[in-house]
Amino acid sequence: MTLPAQWVREQNLAKGRQLVVQHDESDGSLLVTPDDMHKAGTEMTIDASSHSPASIRRAVLGQYVLGRQFVHIESDGPLEPAVHETITEIERQLLGFGIVNESTDSAIVRCSVDPADFELPTLMKQLWQTESVMRTETVEALLTDELDAARRALRRQDQVTKLFYLLLRIVFATYRDPRLNRTVGFETGFPLIGYRSVAQDVKLMARANRTVASLVLESDGFDLDGEMRAHLDEVTEALDRFARATQQAVTAPTIDVAADGDRLVDTLDAAIADTQERIETTRPAPLLSLQRVLTNFEKSGVHVADSLDVATRFAYRSDMTASTEET
Repeated sequence: MTLPAQWVREQNLAKGRQLVVQHDESDGSLLVTPDDMHKAGTEMTIDASSHSPASIRRAVLGQYVLGRQFVHIESDGPLEPAVHETITEIERQLLGFGIVNESTDSAIVRCSVDPADFELPTLMKQLWQTESVMRTETVEALLTDELDAARRALRRQDQVTKLFYLLLRIVFATYRDPRLNRTVGFETGFPLIGYRSVAQDVKLMARANRTVASLVLESDGFDLDGEMRAHLDEVTEALDRFARATQQAVTAPTIDVAADGDRLVDTLDAAIADTQERIETTRPAPLLSLQRVLTNFEKSGVHVADSLDVATRFAYRSDMTASTEET
């Protein structure tokens, strides 16, 4: 194989070095990387002097996803208490992430996650299941005014966050090192980008759950009448069936399962439309909060539909035969 001379010099390659060649199934191209590329760039330093705590949080999360093993957070002077609090909060939210050294003006955090210890389909199932439990607790709080269920749902947000960033870290590591494909449960790298998209959808569904649970707590329960409770129960049941079918379609893609999801989205849309009509007709209290509840369940349905689109691509990629009927 003839390689561009400038690229060879930039990668400091010499005769005898091994290369990893990955087939990009989307367009038939080849991705060529040095054999040890995945080992480079394991440490990163963040200058806390010029960043707010929120910016530092985003930076650390980004370095975690990129696969860094060590992140150094340094400042020209003492770190602000808010920065120490941010680092502690991130430590609680990320798997395998811990503070190994901390002083008044710096902190070093280490991530000990090995991608070879995880399978992406299993992680994806866990992410969906955690969101599902969170949604069940949210719905319980909404329909029964059980405020403890709303508080449990809010606490479960940390579990969703932990699984989300772990999954992204492993997706990125596998994309950089194609030899990990079989290790993490794939025959090829084709599903990686799709898994990234689906994980984001599930995270956004969890955010919608958090909003609904917070609304229930802020209102100290909604005290719904029987008809409104029945309408919302219909919406959440339809959303649950749609989400379960889509999760199965993502983790074990088949054309038939993807088609089932298409039918379920129509049921969810009809339930949302009926509930919206009920709200507009009777204007129950608390009106604005109930409207926000329905809007967030509708948003979750959109995210599930986006994930179903990804699952459908998975299904048709794994089964290239499709039947058609003339009408």
